[in-house]
Amino acid sequence: MTKIGIIGCGYWGPNLVRNFTELTNCEVAAVADLNKDRLSALAARFPRLEGFSDYNKILQNKDIEGVVISTNLSTHFNIAKDALNAGKHILLEKPVTPSVREAEELVELAKKNGLIFMSGHTFLYNKGVTDTKMYVDKGEIGDVLYLHAERTNLGPIRHDTNAMWDLAPHDISIFIHIIGQLPLAVSAHGGSFLKKGREDVVFLTLKFPGGILGNVHVSWLDPCKTRKITVIGNKKMLLFDDLNPLEPIKLFDKGVEYPKDYGSYGEFQHILRDGDILIPKIKLSEPLKNECAAFIESITRKKNPLSDGEFGKKVVKVLCAAQRSLDKDGVLVEVSK
Repeated sequence: MTKIGIIGCGYWGPNLVRNFTELTNCEVAAVADLNKDRLSALAARFPRLEGFSDYNKILQNKDIEGVVISTNLSTHFNIAKDALNAGKHILLEKPVTPSVREAEELVELAKKNGLIFMSGHTFLYNKGVTDTKMYVDKGEIGDVLYLHAERTNLGPIRHDTNAMWDLAPHDISIFIHIIGQLPLAVSAHGGSFLKKGREDVVFLTLKFPGGILGNVHVSWLDPCKTRKITVIGNKKMLLFDDLNPLEPIKLFDKGVEYPKDYGSYGEFQHILRDGDILIPKIKLSEPLKNECAAFIESITRKKNPLSDGEFGKKVVKVLCAAQRSLDKDGVLVEVSK
């Protein structure tokens, strides 16, 4: 039985407590949060759970092997560093750090101490994303031409970061996972309509190797809750709608065919193909539970998870480049290798 501690019990923390508690090979030994009301609320739901206002109490517990960190981004680095120095495996929520240097330091510290460093990119454990990658890898849609993601809603509004750092890590991680490469460069435009200096809507353009384009639209200021990713190939097109539990993936046999002999007016001879729509049956499971199970498996089997610290660092590299572009009103910025 693997014992873990959870640091940070705000918006996301209770979901982590619930999912880890439901695993049969894991025990949530303790939680920590500065807010005593949050600790009291969790104690009412989970009477055997020990709560602390000082997270060092968790790190000092020799029976706890792994620590899950779900606090504000600005606190990630110090808490994660303390945990790794205390000999704890860590699951650090996305994005792992606000800087590439801090992400690199945590990756190296985990390697030095022989510990698991997992980044909390939950969508990599979403069956819809898993199957999307499967269709791409099998060549079902042909060569990927471009990807488009929409992640919008009216709130919830964060006060410690902007909409890009809050929402875009999901889609950036999905794009990197599906394509298997980092983007070469990124451009970002945003608007601060609710509070000056804190973008609540952002449009990202990512340039991947091979001419593949990625586009991400994130917003806290939109009338519709949308969680969609479209992948356009030269054979077929795929739509992943995370808010459609019955039909999360649709494969469209649509595209453009190019005649061999263009002749005169060849630009008008492209043939638009509109075929069938395939809706595969997908047995969905809760992505967060899959992620929690993967963390425990990584600890017990001593193997790197799919979303390890290196993967988390890649996402931070893209976000930092995008922030520089955002600050310069959309200038194309190279992503560091």
